[in-house]
Amino acid sequence: VRPADGPAFVGASPERLFRREGRTVVSEAVAGTRPRGETEEEDAALRRELLQNPKERREHAFVEDAIRSDLEQVCTAVRSPNGTGELALARGRHLHSRITGTLRSETSTTDLLEVLHPTPAVGGVPTDNAVAAIRAQEPFDRGWYAGPVGWVGRDAAEFAVALRAGLVEDNQIALFSGAGIVEGSTPEREWEEIEQKIGDFAAIMGVIDSETASG
Repeated sequence: VRPADGPAFVGASPERLFRREGRTVVSEAVAGTRPRGETEEEDAALRRELLQNPKERREHAFVEDAIRSDLEQVCTAVRSPNGTGELALARGRHLHSRITGTLRSETSTTDLLEVLHPTPAVGGVPTDNAVAAIRAQEPFDRGWYAGPVGWVGRDAAEFAVALRAGLVEDNQIALFSGAGIVEGSTPEREWEEIEQKIGDFAAIMGVIDSETASG
């Protein structure tokens, strides 16, 4: 996204907020994270650890359950046809669930955006209390980060959650990332996750010098 004569907001989001084709809606829960391994054996071990880890499963369940509940407000036949699996990316992996539904006839794309954003992955649960706490604690304005970015057509639409993102201005870029805090989280592990995500995106963007700030 780049307004005329302004900075550019760029990203490589792994998370689709929703895709709409006619009355069919597909959303995704993406929560719970591990890196990729340097060898096949290490990679397989990290995959098993992610799929079996109670804390990561709990974090993922918060997101999946909330998306299902939100879709049930505007859809019929809401289900997760494939259960919880893995979304394997080049530099990381996440727990992943696909949630589908059939829109009620009176539901618009705007209604879907209002119902689904923000998901617990970026806004917490319960939503109102969590968002208020985030606004009180975070020492910066998220801007477009973690917001919905996408397109709308006559009978179709698709939006992603603006993660793995950066704001580019002149020859500088401000990178944004985050981690989910649930029971069982530790500051050290969550900070490692944030640094991994930022480092991966910095490598993709060709960032030469970087510095991570708390917040």
